[in-house]
Amino acid sequence: MEKVGCYVHIPFCEKKCYYCDFTAFMGLDKYIDSYVDNLIKEISFYKERLDLSIDSLYIGGGTPTYIDPEYIEKIVRKIQKFDYAPREFTIEANPNSLDEDKLKIYEDLGVTRISLGVQSFDDKVLENIGRNHRKNIALRDIDMIKKYDFDLSFDLMLNLPGQDLDSIKNDLAMVKKLDPDHISWYSLILDKGSRFYALDKEGRLDLMDDDLEVDVFSYIIGELQKMGLNRYEISNFAKLGHESIHNKKYWDNEGYLGVGLGASGFLSNIRYTNTKNFIKYDQAIRKNCLPIATREFISKDEREKEYIIFKLRESEGFSLEVFKKKFGEDFLEKYKEEIAKFNPYGYFKIGDNFAFTEKGMSLSNEFFVEII
Repeated sequence: MEKVGCYVHIPFCEKKCYYCDFTAFMGLDKYIDSYVDNLIKEISFYKERLDLSIDSLYIGGGTPTYIDPEYIEKIVRKIQKFDYAPREFTIEANPNSLDEDKLKIYEDLGVTRISLGVQSFDDKVLENIGRNHRKNIALRDIDMIKKYDFDLSFDLMLNLPGQDLDSIKNDLAMVKKLDPDHISWYSLILDKGSRFYALDKEGRLDLMDDDLEVDVFSYIIGELQKMGLNRYEISNFAKLGHESIHNKKYWDNEGYLGVGLGASGFLSNIRYTNTKNFIKYDQAIRKNCLPIATREFISKDEREKEYIIFKLRESEGFSLEVFKKKFGEDFLEKYKEEIAKFNPYGYFKIGDNFAFTEKGMSLSNEFFVEII
């Protein structure tokens, strides 16, 4: 029996933010009921065909907490038909989508971790990025979450329009005051299809230059470390023992089942992605077919390169001995030319493990391009 994580996608939102290119839609509430029915059928298809043990569950979106918690309960009860013993159960939430009744239901369902999309504690910045909440709403919801025995994680973003160092310092002060278990602090990515992507192409988006962004992020890393939030992955920080178990499955190249609109999965060296089209998703389920849009076999060479890239996103990197056992190769020998290009500049820590230094983390993509 294969132990895997499970990712469930809920594509509904009250409002779509200007930076968002996720499979997320607003104004489609009339489809929630039929979507959840189809999602449960998709889960059943996998239960009938595969012998899986689910040891982590992550419900993402969209905004899963936007929909009625009874739908979440129906989905979880179906997943519990598998061999089900999650070490971690995360649900994503946005401020303005939570209340006490929902939190009680999530607790009863076994949710262990809530990931809240705060993005900023600066009201002007929140307005600039199209969020439907303000600082006071985020603080209210964080207070609610902390009444329960959930791990609290929240997302913050860097390089947003209207954001300056004073705004970042304010965010850090709020992190210190609120004392979360985990922080994800991402730099803005201009994804094609988002409103910000279009504005940037028109030259109407005022963002930090690359060097300033690197310097500000280095400052953030140092301040979070002083608070006991240690960087364990490029954009993720946690108190000891509160690192995301589910996300580490992606970085460790382990298996995961993905269900729902646009969800991706990785099972038996096959990576697949579901359709992002509501109609095609519905049509596939009605025909008793999996709603998969793309499927590819990941070869040993591709797995090796993905392992290197994902593991080097983590602060500890990877064990050279484990790499040799997994792939039958001496990493330092096979990639000696690529390593030699960057090693003189202090990019790497090399011992039993191979890992980036802090400097290397900031410029990791340059090395990844060489590996690919």
